Order: sequence, then structure tokens, then C-alpha cells
Amino acid sequence: MYKNLSNDPVSRANISYSWTYWDNAFTENELDHIVSYCEQFDKSFATTFGSKDEEEIRKHRVSDVHFFERNNETSWMFERINHIIEQMNETYYNFDLNGYKSFQYTTYDATKKGRYDWHTDLGFDMDHGESSMVRKLSMTLCLNDDYEGGEFYINKGKQEEPQLCQSKKGRAILFPSFMIHRVAPVTKGIRRSIVVWVVGPKFR
Repeated sequence: MYKNLSNDPVSRANISYSWTYWDNAFTENELDHIVSYCEQFDKSFATTFGSKDEEEIRKHRVSDVHFFERNNETSWMFERINHIIEQMNETYYNFDLNGYKSFQYTTYDATKKGRYDWHTDLGFDMDHGESSMVRKLSMTLCLNDDYEGGEFYINKGKQEEPQLCQSKKGRAILFPSFMIHRVAPVTKGIRRSIVVWVVGPKFR
């Protein structure tokens, strides 16, 4: 779901979107297939920038992840995700992007009090090597909505008044990687999603 043209082009040119979304990115059957495929693989405890100590991380983030690269089984997923990112970036952000190597399959389990407190995806002070590439555009694809809690929020400048991004099944939510955001605690069931960080040259 996107628009190539606007009937208010001046307004669109002057707006910076804190987040955007694309509905029905995949069919119900495709989403269920993705979950079934991803669940075949062992997940590991998710880490955070600057720390790999599980006890310390659990103060801020509780989720399990597995990273997938492009292969014969995942190629069609990457193609669909690529299309969404390319169209939404062209329409709303116009960031200079190079791409991404893998996507992260993420689960937040209510029995583990899954959550991720306020953070950004930008990766400040990270060593990106000679390429100097940084995360510029983030995407989360909601694979299910049969859980409670786990709301996705964007901080637009007032942490006490965050923007709720409705996370319904099949919705791809995109936002600049420098936006502060959080996943509220899941209180029932398991929240499943695919997360992508698209990298590019430093902002200028």
C-alpha cells in the first residue's frame, strides 16, 4: 500500500515521516508459512548494542532471534521485502540505501515477559568497518496478532505521549533507524515478527 504521487506535493516534500506502513504485504497463508519455516531453526537470546551479558540485557530486552540470509527457501521472502522497502523509501524517505544481508526472526514470549524497552536501531559508536555504512531505515513485519500486549511505540519527542503503531498481522512498519521505539511487554501468547535494518552511507 503506497502512493507514487501526491496531490499535495509541497506538503509531502516538507514532511519527515516518523513511521509509515504497508498492509497486506503477504497473504495469510504466506505469513503462516514463514512462521512455520522460521520455527524450524533454533533461536538464541537477543543481545543489545554494547553488551552481551544476559543478566544485564534482560533489564532492557527479552526476546529470542534467528538470522536468515538469502537462499533457495528464503529468496521469495527477500524479494517481497525488497519491493516494500524500495517503494516506501522512494515514496517517503529518499534515503541513500545500499541494502541488507539478512533478516531477523524475532519472538517475544509472554511466559518470559518478552519486551524491548526504548532504544534506537542506529548503532551509535559501532565499528562498521571501512564501508562506514550505518543503519538508516528499519522495518518490522508483523507475522501474527493472536497475542496480547506487545504494542509497538514510536517516541516522536514526548516519551510520555508515544505514538502507537498498530501491529496487525501482515503489516510492515517502516521508520528511520534513529527513531526511538519500544515493544511493550507481551502479556499473553507469543509476538512474532521479521526485522530488517537497511544500511547505507552516513547521513549527510
